[in-house]
Amino acid sequence: DGVRIDHLSLTQPWHHFDEAVLFHRAVLGLDAQESVDVADPYGLLRSRAVSTADGAVRIPLTVGAAPGDDTAHARHIALGTPDVVAAARRFTEAGGRLLPIPANYYDDLAARYEFTDAELATYRELGILYDRDAHGVFRHCYTRTVGRVFFELVQRDGGYQGYGAANAPVRLAAQHTAR
Repeated sequence: DGVRIDHLSLTQPWHHFDEAVLFHRAVLGLDAQESVDVADPYGLLRSRAVSTADGAVRIPLTVGAAPGDDTAHARHIALGTPDVVAAARRFTEAGGRLLPIPANYYDDLAARYEFTDAELATYRELGILYDRDAHGVFRHCYTRTVGRVFFELVQRDGGYQGYGAANAPVRLAAQHTAR
């Protein structure tokens, strides 16, 4: 039914981040994308994805907390699906708990993009986040974190290559308040 691993996010110790990027480039032959800095309730979070040219393998590398810092970030596995709404509904019907997203995110989303009322209500209900670039659309939602692991359900349409970085601060803040 088209479900697959979309990407695997790995947290790196801050002092090994550049080495990890170099390892993935030199040993695994993956292309490194530009670094992205994201606002987090604990400060700035740096991420740099490595991937194959066709996007079949995608690994966002994230700088973890400094030694002795207890704010280490969770790791996650993103599962790709052709229909994130159906996947999110199946997950919740099976008893899974999705990460609740603040209502003001959807107010902002409605101001930036055009959605039908029903589409926006569905996103709000299931905690689905939305991003768009010149190549396509990205819809994604997250499970609640258990221990230091959570899952992301993602739908990529039309060649979208990113990871929804514009939504990362919303996710990080939601995870912080959902503890």
